[in-house]
Amino acid sequence: MASKLRTAGIAADVFEGSAASFLMDPRNEVRILAANFLQVEQAARGFDSWKSALQALDRDRVEALRTAALLPDRMAALDGPEEFALATGELRANGGTLPRSFCLERATRALRATSDFDFAVAQYLEVQGAEAPDMAALGGYPKALRLVWSRAVSLKSGDNDHQQAALYGSFFEHFEQVAGGELDFEAILTVSRAAYFIGEFERPVAALWRKGKLVAARFGDDARSAAGKLLAATTGERLWLVVNGSLGVECLRAGLKARLGGILAPDFSDGERAVLHDQSETAALVSLAGMGYEALQEVRSVVGGALAQDRDRAAINPMEWTVLSLAQPLVDDWEGLMLGAKTVRHLDSSACVAVRDGEIVGLEYGRVSTSEAWKSLMSGGLELSGASLVFDEALENVDSLRQVKSRGARLVVCPFGGPVEDLRAEANQLGLTLMTMPKGLRRL
Repeated sequence: MASKLRTAGIAADVFEGSAASFLMDPRNEVRILAANFLQVEQAARGFDSWKSALQALDRDRVEALRTAALLPDRMAALDGPEEFALATGELRANGGTLPRSFCLERATRALRATSDFDFAVAQYLEVQGAEAPDMAALGGYPKALRLVWSRAVSLKSGDNDHQQAALYGSFFEHFEQVAGGELDFEAILTVSRAAYFIGEFERPVAALWRKGKLVAARFGDDARSAAGKLLAATTGERLWLVVNGSLGVECLRAGLKARLGGILAPDFSDGERAVLHDQSETAALVSLAGMGYEALQEVRSVVGGALAQDRDRAAINPMEWTVLSLAQPLVDDWEGLMLGAKTVRHLDSSACVAVRDGEIVGLEYGRVSTSEAWKSLMSGGLELSGASLVFDEALENVDSLRQVKSRGARLVVCPFGGPVEDLRAEANQLGLTLMTMPKGLRRL
């Protein structure tokens, strides 16, 4: 095997001429090239100017990698030490040669890597080399957007059984699946949205989700008590339970008995994992720490392109809220208001959330206006005595305040806007507490 195999370093000064030329010459009998892929931003960060940074980048290494990828009939391009064991195994199994399929797979990965390098250099120059700074690019919105993810798994279907679907990217690097079968399209969407939601809270909280939509949520002394009360008050199979603390074995058993579709938690104890190991109907996932840079933006496909925006992760600060009415909020109101405000910005607009005693007692969303969201919530005959209402958009008129008062609610919070003075006067007339916040919470 040793006589059939030679390896080449890729620093240009090792050879007479460039590394790429050395590799292209079949007389040198190179069969494997290994190169660590470069992070352009890190490599360029230590230099004073873009010119010196470009000179310092090891472009010969990239060209060698590109050359190896374009010669898959006789060469494999490995992208790191972890690939050595795979290559060694293939060599042993195939009499000292590398299978065509192995080389082609490595070639496609190498070409994507060199393409990423070229794009990263272009983005670096876009920011550093312009006459005037591109403020949009500095803010994270470059002139060109590149979305390249490897396929993580093919799915059996999409939203409907007749639709094809696949999951791309690093989803499974953020979650560990402890139990249950393969996740489907609906489950992956639900887990992703629920993970952003549960990350809002420091106090123990539990929530139920279905089909990517929030169903119920509440605070508790611990995640176990919050989840237990939710499960006791909610019916319906295939819900997802999401918590930010430990469930405990008994609460976990109750969830399995309720035929939950899945559970997302920070971790499971050995006892909980033993219980989960004995069943296969309910999926159980651990949310691993950190979401990565991609969590800071969201990108949605539109006709012919994509929309990109900052994900709404700005802290909700009640110190920024303004009390418009003469009536003031009570000390006990603030916790429920935070639950409502943190919840409503994860709902499709227009939305309304009713909170009482640290629990969401009603929610409505996906309406064309706040008044329609309120009418829909009210149509269910919900009893709102002593409840607080949080809207994700400004109220359009005073009629909603009158209806809120008639149902027994005593506090309303909404983003600033609309007929503010009319709303203030009506709230004072009704004895309602009316508060506004400077930040909108709308989510389309």
